[in-house]
Amino acid sequence: MSLASKAYKELVYGGHLLALGTSSMALTVAIVLGRVPSWDLLLMAYLFSLGAYSINRISDFEQDVVSHPDRTAYLKSRKGALKGIAAGCFALGYVLALTRNLIFFTALLIPLVLAVAYSVSSGKMRSTLGVSRLKEITLVKNVTISFGWSLVPVLVVLYYLDLPAAVLGLAPFVFLRLMVNTIFFDQRDLDADAKFGVKTLPVKLGLAGSSRVMDLLDLASGAYIIGLVAVGIVPFFALPLVIFVPYSFAYRAYAKSGKHRDSLRDLAADGEYLLWGVVTYIGHL
Repeated sequence: MSLASKAYKELVYGGHLLALGTSSMALTVAIVLGRVPSWDLLLMAYLFSLGAYSINRISDFEQDVVSHPDRTAYLKSRKGALKGIAAGCFALGYVLALTRNLIFFTALLIPLVLAVAYSVSSGKMRSTLGVSRLKEITLVKNVTISFGWSLVPVLVVLYYLDLPAAVLGLAPFVFLRLMVNTIFFDQRDLDADAKFGVKTLPVKLGLAGSSRVMDLLDLASGAYIIGLVAVGIVPFFALPLVIFVPYSFAYRAYAKSGKHRDSLRDLAADGEYLLWGVVTYIGHL
């Protein structure tokens, strides 16, 4: 395997693409706030995302053998280290957060709780809700992930202890964009989810039905960001974020063609968030 190929697989399969996307999202929010993003804010966004990703990979290793054989084969050698990676990411993230302010530190407990409730089996949760993990409930899996990411604008606000309507207004946009992303990956995982009893939207509605839901969510997110700009809640330079609506339609159409590898599909879908900061920064210039 060439060095470029190893770097590419580590970026996509190792969870770094999504973690960098979280940093890019925090960058976008900071720019909308009119702030120059600090290194610790971007690093914490990266660490908490990578930590949550690692927890999910640990819990889903058996299922991923079916749905993500290439990724599972790549991560197999570090399976035992994933717990340490997750713990290290969260530990360093919380230390950095504590040096910022106590409110920000306390709020950051929410992503950890969501990551554990989403990924880790719990007998107490099964006795209460009838399922051992949140991801086993139809749509709750998608809502949990999307809600977790939609907290990024709120957490950035708490980092700066600043509360403008512009940043809070971005949270529903983040939620809608992540709903599209999670349903898209559920389509890829359809066979494995059905086999392991994970009741996702594609399992319930099929590929065609879940695709129509994604179409509506895509259009709703575009209309929402245009509306925010139109009424002046967010600055005009945030308008280019609407480009990710046709971007989503394009990569979803490409995925349906079958002319791709799973890693390319991951790169296209999760790479959207990495581009957020680029597009916002350019728009701000």
